[in-house]
Amino acid sequence: MSDWKKKTAAVALVAALVSAGGTYSAPPAKAAGEQVEVWISTSDPNSEPAVGLSPSARLSRIGDKSFSTSAGSADFTISVDENTTFQQMDGFGVSMTDSSAWLMNYKLDANKRAEVMERLFGQSGIGLSVLRQPIGSSDFAWAAYTYADTANDTALNQFTIGRDQAYIIPMVKQAIAKNPSIKVFGSPWSAPAWMKYSNTLNGGKLKAEHYGTYANYFKKYIQAYQAQGIPIYAVTVQNEPLYEPTHYPSMGMNTQDEIGFIGDYLGPTLRGAGINTKIIAFDHNFLDWNFPNTVITSLKNAGKGGYVDGSAFHHYDSGDGSTMTQLRNNHPDKGIWFTEGGFGNWNDPQNGTSQGFDNMMNEFINITRNWSKTIVLWNAALDQKDGPALLAANNSNKGMVTIRNSDNRNDAPENVVTYNKQFYLLGHFSKFVVPGAYRVQSNTGSEIKSVAFRNPDGSKVVVAYNSSSAARNVKVQWGSQSFNVSVPGKSAMTYKWYGNRS
Repeated sequence: MSDWKKKTAAVALVAALVSAGGTYSAPPAKAAGEQVEVWISTSDPNSEPAVGLSPSARLSRIGDKSFSTSAGSADFTISVDENTTFQQMDGFGVSMTDSSAWLMNYKLDANKRAEVMERLFGQSGIGLSVLRQPIGSSDFAWAAYTYADTANDTALNQFTIGRDQAYIIPMVKQAIAKNPSIKVFGSPWSAPAWMKYSNTLNGGKLKAEHYGTYANYFKKYIQAYQAQGIPIYAVTVQNEPLYEPTHYPSMGMNTQDEIGFIGDYLGPTLRGAGINTKIIAFDHNFLDWNFPNTVITSLKNAGKGGYVDGSAFHHYDSGDGSTMTQLRNNHPDKGIWFTEGGFGNWNDPQNGTSQGFDNMMNEFINITRNWSKTIVLWNAALDQKDGPALLAANNSNKGMVTIRNSDNRNDAPENVVTYNKQFYLLGHFSKFVVPGAYRVQSNTGSEIKSVAFRNPDGSKVVVAYNSSSAARNVKVQWGSQSFNVSVPGKSAMTYKWYGNRS
């Protein structure tokens, strides 16, 4: 019987007892011997693989472990206290960019597309539960566009999401069909060119007289997507507001710009229309955390703090997630989301080393241990030349999956998909930690890195990474019970169990 059917039957039993005037007692706490699922991914180098596994095992389930009251000693102990909780998770996900959606729609047949969707978003796959969607075009698109490209249309009479309806919206809908709990975030790369001082999509700032127009643009976007059956859970005000490249859509916004736009225009416009979509500030790098701190503080001081729900971060600098904790300490009532992490040749070398593997696992654990409610990676799919994109071919970005594009080579076969390390390593989280889970207290070390969660159904999840090159004997302690497991060098493991603590 599936977990869902078991839960349904249990609820029905309780309801029957109550309606009949009976009583219901919760089952006793599990005794020692609770079974633990163990899942593993090993790095590419041949470094002490687990018995029976190849050195490149990817999100493979191996033999279960059992809790015991006498597990013995270990090199490192991960202690889990599920009663001490931190942030509630919204989930883990990716961006269905124009490039990604086009490849999925046009370069896969129906059967292969269904397979990819299931592996990305389905229960038998890694169950991704967040999509971050560009509002208009990003750098990974066939062409630069917005939803209101008719100049001086201040009433937005020509506003349309028609450009998204050919293949972006259908792919988003297919993802939601696989996982109805998906939360959709929207992020703009630029306002329409005619709303900007530069009169171009690439760089420049929003004209003061168009702050109200642009707030209405957000409102119309949310309403248009809602009409398509796609609720927008949150919007960020501007993708990377401190970066204005001139070769793809971008727009500069400083702290005062965001304070004024959120407090005087976007917040009142959305709330006045009865739209409860979250408004998230910043959406840029770790080291610039004082930007959102200033925005939130200023809005609170002006009595407008209710218009901003928190801050979003990226990882394209030398900082780490500890700045998110600094921000959270200043504003414990506001959320923190990690909304874009890109991987490519610069941080995930394709030369057979473990660098990319090591970098990803260290980042994913660091991000979740520093209060982020999400980890959202960049392109869901790119082709073998890192596109299609407004950037040059072979730009070093890699998608979560690579889809062979015959437009790049006449002899390239269609319907070929490669699942990259991002897929498997984020899967160590997304497959097991569901929306609504809480991060719970656990310790982490210099070699053995870990983070723990408790799901809404009471199940516990620990994700661990052995950053050393040699195997380590690790103990997971849960109340008076524990189990020991050997973690191969440069390997990730996920442990999941269901019982109540005895």
